[in-house]
Amino acid sequence: MTNILNIKIDIEKTRGNIIVMVDKLLMDGKSHIICTTNPEFIIYAQDDDEFMSIINNSDISVPDGYGVILAYNYIDRVRSVEKGGLRNVKLFFTGLGVFFDSVLNRNIVGECIKGVDLFFDISSFAERNAKSIFLLGGWPKDIFGRNVNTDIDLASEAASRLKLKYKNLKIIGATSKYSYKESDDQKTLDYIKSCMKNNNVDHIDFLFVAYGHPKQEKWINRNAHKIPARISMGVGGTFDYIVYPKKRAPNIFIKYKLEWLYRLIIQPWRFKRIINALPIFPIKVYLSSLKSK
Repeated sequence: MTNILNIKIDIEKTRGNIIVMVDKLLMDGKSHIICTTNPEFIIYAQDDDEFMSIINNSDISVPDGYGVILAYNYIDRVRSVEKGGLRNVKLFFTGLGVFFDSVLNRNIVGECIKGVDLFFDISSFAERNAKSIFLLGGWPKDIFGRNVNTDIDLASEAASRLKLKYKNLKIIGATSKYSYKESDDQKTLDYIKSCMKNNNVDHIDFLFVAYGHPKQEKWINRNAHKIPARISMGVGGTFDYIVYPKKRAPNIFIKYKLEWLYRLIIQPWRFKRIINALPIFPIKVYLSSLKSK
């Protein structure tokens, strides 16, 4: 585990490790949370103590975003930079070294674990082990980020697509008709419990919530134990990727760590979020390193 701008990151974890951990977490009967922590999460949490607390108290905080991996490698290398004159310059060039190593695919420690990939890993695990899942939230958006007026229930549509991929997956229910607002909490819980009753289960093994950060994590923190859900994870735009697979970046963008650029091209409304990840996040990491002893 490491700490980036006061945010916990389980940097040593791999996708395989996490599935092993998930299996163990299911056994104690308690409610657990997985955070898919990307640079936007970290920046947002600097001004939101509740969100920061949720991430830092989560059972697993995965590095979702290559920027998080690079920040970890930078912080790790900074420890060996000697104090004294020109230290600020040395730290700057240390950062450049990390960047060029990433471009050349060398000497970079840590695995970037994308939330959408982890979602599929867990769904596959759930199918193999007869575990239940529930999909909550999600709403189609236009290229400007506005909610589209549609009769499509994105979570239900995603559940149908997921069932085609994992035929024996036990999906207890799915709905996008309730909001993240506290005023909707009881109606949402009542709906989930009605689905559980119809399926004769007394808990949900995996709850996936797609309200976007930090709304989804706060909803989970307020409500997961009331369902109860064993393991909950905020999944952002994952349902959108399932229903509209062309929205996921082509492999060439993923290979060169340019998924953010593809998203910006097809979803211009992400501009502010991209700015938080690039350049605000690396600048804050650099400035933080100047204060380190």
